[in-house]
Amino acid sequence: MTTLGFDEHDESYVDDAFDEFTPAAIYRCIKAESKWDPQLDLTASFDILTDFEQQINVLCLKVSDDHDRLEKLLDTFYSTWLFSASSLKVPEHKLNSLSYTLTMRSGSPTTLAILLCHFLQQAKLDASMSLNQGDIGVHVAMSDEEGYIIEPSSGQQSWYIIPENADEDDGQEQEPLELIFDDEVYKLFLAQQKWSFISENKFGHALTCVEMLMELIGDDPYERRDRGYLLNQLDCPKMARDDLQFFVDECPDDPAIEIIQHQIEELEDNNKTHH
Repeated sequence: MTTLGFDEHDESYVDDAFDEFTPAAIYRCIKAESKWDPQLDLTASFDILTDFEQQINVLCLKVSDDHDRLEKLLDTFYSTWLFSASSLKVPEHKLNSLSYTLTMRSGSPTTLAILLCHFLQQAKLDASMSLNQGDIGVHVAMSDEEGYIIEPSSGQQSWYIIPENADEDDGQEQEPLELIFDDEVYKLFLAQQKWSFISENKFGHALTCVEMLMELIGDDPYERRDRGYLLNQLDCPKMARDDLQFFVDECPDDPAIEIIQHQIEELEDNNKTHH
């Protein structure tokens, strides 16, 4: 992640953001949905996305100024294409689905931000997703010191200017804005889908998300903890116990450690009972 304007840019994501062999985050996120729902046909989603991209290319030929292009694209996204947050009682995992968002023009702040950010990048604008106190946004830089923060559910814009005399001490007094790029966007998408699946008792789907996250970040103890919980829900107690014990060993000072230890004891007691 990169903290805008207040800290040095984190160079560790440069390779990820510009690696020509790594598909853009939006394509990875859409494709991922077939992992937990193999029968899902994503052809229509990619067709819709391609159509929007082509419309943006036409728009760019007509509008050369960056500010005007941003205004035109936001108007198109929210007023012509009618993307918005859902006012209906739609399951969270659907709102967190990019295929659903593309088809229904309705989604979560995260899917709307992923889409909007992709379309702004398609329009040759310097756009990236942002996090500020846990809130998802879209950041559009107009220069090193100026730009917009866009709230993805409504399209509301906030203009910012970083003062010329802003130094590191001043920066600490401001709320940091973290910019997230390809790999981090993909991880955020998978993590949010994981929690939405867990909240809806779709444990098999959530387990797929955990395993995909672990392919990216390795043997993370918190993903091992979540996998242990899911394996227990899916009646795989031995593997669940191993994962939970790994978490206890790696994170002995975690505030939830006593709860996890109690779960391990229950799994061991149940195992003894069955034998």
